[in-house]
Amino acid sequence: MSVSQELEKCDANHLIILFRDGGCQFRAIYSYSPDTEEIVKFTGTGPRSISRKMIDKVYKYSSDRKQFTAIPTKSVSVSVDALTIHNHLWQIKRPGSARRK
Repeated sequence: MSVSQELEKCDANHLIILFRDGGCQFRAIYSYSPDTEEIVKFTGTGPRSISRKMIDKVYKYSSDRKQFTAIPTKSVSVSVDALTIHNHLWQIKRPGSARRK
C-alpha cells in the first residue's frame, strides 16, 4: 500500500514526518494533536509515540525552496513539518541478544 493510500485513511489534522537524521531520510508519519501534544505513529518505521525529550531537531518545510530547514526549537507545534529523534533511540533492542564473553 502506498503512503498516499495510507494518508487517505488518516483523520488527523496535522501530520509530522519522522526523519532518520539530518540527511532527511524518511522513516514514518506521525499524527500530532496540539490539544494533548501527543505525537503518535500513523505509518512507517519508528517508535509508537514520540515524547518531547526524544526529539533531537525539528524542521519546517519551505515550499519556495522545496526543502526542509531545521528550526531552533525543541517544542512541537502545528508549524512543525518534520523531526528527528536522538540517535540512540534507533538502536534495535532485542531481548536475549546480549553479547556473551
